[in-house]
Amino acid sequence: MDCVEIRRRMDAWLDGELPDPEAKRISDHMERCAACRLEAQGHRQLMDLLDHLPPLAAPAAFSRRTMRAFRAGMEKPGMAEWWRGLSLAMRSAACGVALAGLLCGAVLGTRVIQFETAVAANPYQSVYASKGIYP
Repeated sequence: MDCVEIRRRMDAWLDGELPDPEAKRISDHMERCAACRLEAQGHRQLMDLLDHLPPLAAPAAFSRRTMRAFRAGMEKPGMAEWWRGLSLAMRSAACGVALAGLLCGAVLGTRVIQFETAVAANPYQSVYASKGIYP
């Protein structure tokens, strides 16, 4: 291991988070390398100083606001929230498209099926006209 890799893994080594073989390689390197040993000593001193700082307590309102923001970010908006999020112009456009679709469906639905005079208007008349089985 070179010094760059040792320094990258130094905090994990100091915290005892590395597997034994890797921790052993870093320890061996520390015995041979004065620069890395000095760096590790500085890290240890900084960790000790941080450990002796008094704990900080966040205000209760901060915690509630944080949790509310977290939950809001995790929840997927429903259809009502999606609709409320649209501008008036987008809502109008969506209603217009839906109305146009309904009108097209109504117009096409009445024009597509045009019965000839010999063709029956409903299923019962169709069966009767074809001299088939009566329902």
